[in-house]
Amino acid sequence: MAKRGWSKSLAGFADQVREEELARLVDMSEHHVRGVIYGSPKDTSRFLANNNFSVNSPDESYDPEKRDPSRTTTLTNARIVMASLRYGDVFYIVNTTPYGEMLEHGHSGQAPQGVFQVAANNAREYANR
Repeated sequence: MAKRGWSKSLAGFADQVREEELARLVDMSEHHVRGVIYGSPKDTSRFLANNNFSVNSPDESYDPEKRDPSRTTTLTNARIVMASLRYGDVFYIVNTTPYGEMLEHGHSGQAPQGVFQVAANNAREYANR
């Protein structure tokens, strides 16, 4: 009779689960980041460039001179932060641009449905696939 049991130790199983959950966190963060960045109005790119990405505490800084019309710097900044994620971390996307709340409520022809809520809804749909 064949012996039944675990093929891995419980510690090995726990490590595997942590790795899979971290990979899922990074994947979902990337999806959400892209939704926010590519959903942000690009008129002056001030709002877009002031999307801040951080781990375990929100970065609420704001620089009125910051711009990123190509979106490249903002996406690179997000990916640098995502690379530092560890199991159990919280990933934050924050934008404290003074007119950001108006943009979120549809006061932009470039983002008539807002930015963050649309990105969150899309990320939720992506997660449920």
